[in-house]
Order: sequence, then structure tokens, then C-alpha cells
Amino acid sequence: MQDSRTEKAHSPWRVGLKRLIQAAGLLLVVLFISAWLMPVTPLEAIDKPSSHSQPLDSTTLLGKLANDYAQGHSPQTDSGFYPLANGQEALYARLALIDNAQHSIDLQYYIYRDDSTSSLLTYSLYLAAERGVRVRVLLDDMQARSDSDMASLAAHPNIELRLFNPFANRGLRALDFINDFKRMNRRMHNKSIIADGAFAIAGGRNIGNEYFAANHEVDFGDFDLLLMGQSVAEIGKQFDLYWNSAPAVPSTLLFEQQSQPDNTDIEEWKRVLNHHFDGSDYAATFDELPLVKALKSEQLHFYWGKAEVHYDQPSKVYQPSDNDLMLHALDGILRRAESSFLLVSPYFVPTQAGTDILVKAAQSGIDITIITNSLASNDVFAVHGWYAKYRTQLLSAGIKLYEVKADPSVKKRYSWLGSSRTSLHAKTFILDDEQIFAGSFNFDPRSAFLNTEMGVLVDAPKFVQHALANLESNLAQNTYRLSLDQNNDIIWHNDITQQDYTREPDASLWLRLGAWGAGILPIEDQL
Repeated sequence: MQDSRTEKAHSPWRVGLKRLIQAAGLLLVVLFISAWLMPVTPLEAIDKPSSHSQPLDSTTLLGKLANDYAQGHSPQTDSGFYPLANGQEALYARLALIDNAQHSIDLQYYIYRDDSTSSLLTYSLYLAAERGVRVRVLLDDMQARSDSDMASLAAHPNIELRLFNPFANRGLRALDFINDFKRMNRRMHNKSIIADGAFAIAGGRNIGNEYFAANHEVDFGDFDLLLMGQSVAEIGKQFDLYWNSAPAVPSTLLFEQQSQPDNTDIEEWKRVLNHHFDGSDYAATFDELPLVKALKSEQLHFYWGKAEVHYDQPSKVYQPSDNDLMLHALDGILRRAESSFLLVSPYFVPTQAGTDILVKAAQSGIDITIITNSLASNDVFAVHGWYAKYRTQLLSAGIKLYEVKADPSVKKRYSWLGSSRTSLHAKTFILDDEQIFAGSFNFDPRSAFLNTEMGVLVDAPKFVQHALANLESNLAQNTYRLSLDQNNDIIWHNDITQQDYTREPDASLWLRLGAWGAGILPIEDQL
């Protein structure tokens, strides 16, 4: 009789499992050896032509428009801006710049999705190139995109595409992470678009449906500035610095080039766009937007003031120890606060050092208010797990904390399908009720030390007064107010329903456990 232990040892599923484990082990060995052997070309060694932003030309349509709006102001020294808090307005403003550009468009983003709003913007860029406009597109390479689609777009003679800090292995990026993690972990988080040197948009938005109120699953509450005047030239200098920097690699050096879209491709492109937008509530409500009404009546109101454009050096990704970080500039700005500091940050991880600074400022008499995501509205629960460690210290110092509700009943007026979850994505702060900052910088270790960032600080007391006029009612409607009870435990207050919570509201047990677990892992410096 055959021994039962031998029979078990040779059962088909055990043999198969053993072979699977052996194959997985072999694959890991191959990956590590391949990564070790794979040559890495130093970014500084890549040769490419340089180019620069085109200055404001008053004879172009946008140039004339900029001059008209600048009447009575000094665009050589000051900047005008229009706030883009509404997602649909933010999309429309970008389309308006692209559709009316005559000489140049420079576009720089961390995320550029392959969805309906992104495709609409890309189609507009293509049409601009067809009109003879020079289009330069600089994208961070962290997001996986179709190389063939990018190659097809870049095949147009008026479109040049560069990827920032690109992955050499286009098919298996894990090899690059294994081989050169310190560099590949550092990304370009900057966000800007410039048209004809006349107008620019800078702020927190990436390109994708969720940033333009066109996603039924999540709506990222975000904030941009449509800018004109002195700051546009400064943003252009920033773009040129990144465009001509070592980490910006032309697409022609990264993947095989293709022919540009033919008529059949264009017709299919138009068909898909028509399917998405024709007859939709999203497109139909464009005419209701205050921005659109103001443009049609030629009465768009720009706020004016002194502006400072701040940004990291692109070498932050490959020479991090040899950099004057944007963090240092922001630190100097925040130390100017004399009376108040209002911070809006979706991914708020202050660290112990940052918490100590905020606590000291509050104890010196600075009125500090911080608005960030709740656990339920945060799309990165690990960030919340580490932020949560500092809440008690901040509240104990008298700092006001508010967390955004993930409330499906809070519908955006111009939302496409209604949003099942609202998530804060704006990165802004207001200093002494006079200056406002809009940019890509999250108050977390990743923005401070790993990714490159940019933003604009504007002296705009009139706008700030307008923005703060309804702050209290907006906070009550859209956020939970946090406080400490007599036992130093956190209470979440819903000031609309007058309901209090003693644990993270709207968050499941598993989500709370996940955030807690992330909070005990040694990952704070990566968040």
C-alpha cells in the first residue's frame, strides 16, 4: 500500500504550488539581476535642444485682451488674477486659452489623465498646433500613459513632448525603482499652463475629470488662479528652467515615434468627444458659469496686486542635497504672519517639527485655522494615519481644525453626474487676511523634500475679504469642526445637524484600521 504521506507530497496541487513558488523566486532573481545590470544614463548626459517662452505680443488676440484688462494697472510690476474655484470654470478657462492662442502654449503637469476632459484638452492642443501654434508639453512620468498615443501626438511638427524624470524601462517600471529608487521616487508636481505669454493658470489642479467636476465617483475641490501681468513672465521662466533641465527628456529619445493622427483618427476622436459631451448636463451648464457670462460681456473682473512666483529647482530630483528648497521660501513667508494664518491642505502631515512651529506660533497669539480632509474624504488613508498623530497637540494649542465631509448630499451646482464623494485637493493659504497662495505644495514631507513644487503668492486684500466673507457658513456646511473633550479625546462636530461624533465620521472600521496601521509604519518621510 502506498504511504499516504508520499501521496500527499506528490498530489498535483502541491506540485503545482511548488513550481509556482520556484518560478516566482526565479522571476524575482531575474528582476534584481536585470535591474543591477541595466545601465542608467546620467540625466546630465542627455543632449537636447533648448527653447524658451515667447514674450507677450500685444498684437495677438490674447495680448490685446491682456492689455485691455490691464487698463489702470501696472502689468510690468503687478499681477491680475481671477480665482478658479469651480471645476467647470477651471476647464473652460484652459480651453479658452488654448483655443485663442496664436503663437505659443506651454503646458506642465504631474497628472494628465486619459479621460473625457483630458481628451478634450488634448484635442484643443492638436487644433492649436494645426493653426501653427508652438505647443510644448512637459509631463511628469510617474503616471502610466500610452507611449504610442504620446508618440502620435508628438509627431506633429508643432508639438514637442518631454517627460520629466522618465522611466527608462517603459514596460516594467519596477526595474527602474529597484535600480534607482532614490531618483525615481522624486517627481515633478508642478502645474501650469501659459498661452502667448499673456495669460497663465497655476494652482493645485491636475488634468482629469475629477479635477473639473466631471467625475461621478469623486469630486476634487480644488483651486487655481488665472493670471496676467508680471507673474506670467515669471511662470514662463519657471517653465523654461524645467523644460531645458536635465530631467526633461524628449519623447523621441524614449520611445519609437509614430505618424501623427490621420483624418480617420481625428474623426474618431471627434466622435468620442461628441459622445461624451453633446447633450450632457455638464456641457449644457457651461453658459451658466460666471466666468463664461463675464467673458461674453467683456466684464471679467481681475483682482490686482504684487505677486511672487515660488518653485523648487528641477535638480531637486537628482541633486537633492545641493538645493535651496521651496520649503525654505514658504517658511520665511509664514514667519511674516502677524495676526492670522488660514491653511487649506488636502494631504496635511505637519511632522513633529512642523507641529512645534505651529504650536509656538499659536501660543504667540497667531490665529491659526487648518482645513484638511477627513479620513472618509482623503484618497490616501496613510496620509491621514500620520496626520492624526498631531491633532491633539494642535487642538491643545488652540489651533482650529476642520475636516472636509465626504457627503454625497452636498452636490456641486455644476457637477456633471453628482459626486458620490467630495475630496479636498486645493493647496492654498491666507496670511494676515491680505495675501493668498495657490500652488501645488502640500504641507507634507513629500512636497517639502521629495517632489518639485511651485505656487504663486499674491497681495490681494480685496479678494481675501471676499473669500473670507462666507467662510464660517461654508465651513459649517462642508466640514466637521474638531475639539477636545474633558478627557483630551477628539470630538467631531457637525454644526449643521448639531450631531457630534467620537470617532472618524463616515469612515468604515476597515478604513479606520488601515489608517491606524499606516500610522505605525515608518513611512512618514515618504508621505
